[in-house]
Amino acid sequence: MRKHQGAILLAITLFTFHGSVGIAYSDMAPEAVVVQTKIGFVTGVSANEIQIDGYSYRMKVGVEILDQEGAPLMDDEGEPFPATKIVPGSAVKYFLKADEIQKMIVTFPQ
Repeated sequence: MRKHQGAILLAITLFTFHGSVGIAYSDMAPEAVVVQTKIGFVTGVSANEIQIDGYSYRMKVGVEILDQEGAPLMDDEGEPFPATKIVPGSAVKYFLKADEIQKMIVTFPQ
């Protein structure tokens, strides 16, 4: 009986560990729901995409563009600032969801 106690203890330990790992994975949010926060510098801009540190990202239609204080960035006429006017070299903190930029905080170069 004594030599089987080690095998039984090992089986119980493995079963417990495997069960807890399964619970941890099942509690995770789907990848499309997770929002990632990143920072970088703008290296290029087009109508639907922005290039940050050499990587291209799609922008959500109506992407929120904020200043460094978190207020909506406006153009000279009081309209929401168009993403196409963000100049290369601007520092950005951006929020990705499903590989699409949802919101950006922009600091223009001095």
